[in-house]
Amino acid sequence: MLASGGVSNFEVLKSATLRGAEAMGFAEDLGSIEEGKLADMVILAKDPLQDIHNTNTVRFVMKNGELFEGDTLDETWPVHKPLPKSWWADEAPAGAALAK
Repeated sequence: MLASGGVSNFEVLKSATLRGAEAMGFAEDLGSIEEGKLADMVILAKDPLQDIHNTNTVRFVMKNGELFEGDTLDETWPVHKPLPKSWWADEAPAGAALAK
């Protein structure tokens, strides 16, 4: 929405990261890649500075020192293992029993 309002792609990304951390009072620990900060991150396949829609090209996600495949969320490092099935995956949608 910011980009559609004319904000530069760089400022859109900064608003979603550093400015968001500042708004929550966590800018000393989050929001940018700096020594001493926590560094969960998203690795994109395409440059969001060229086109903000490239934020949808998630290739990898790094969380708590573990690397995950963007499309499947299978862990790829330090151990290669598939994403476990979610507990809710086999449940019927809410209200499905009423439709019968």
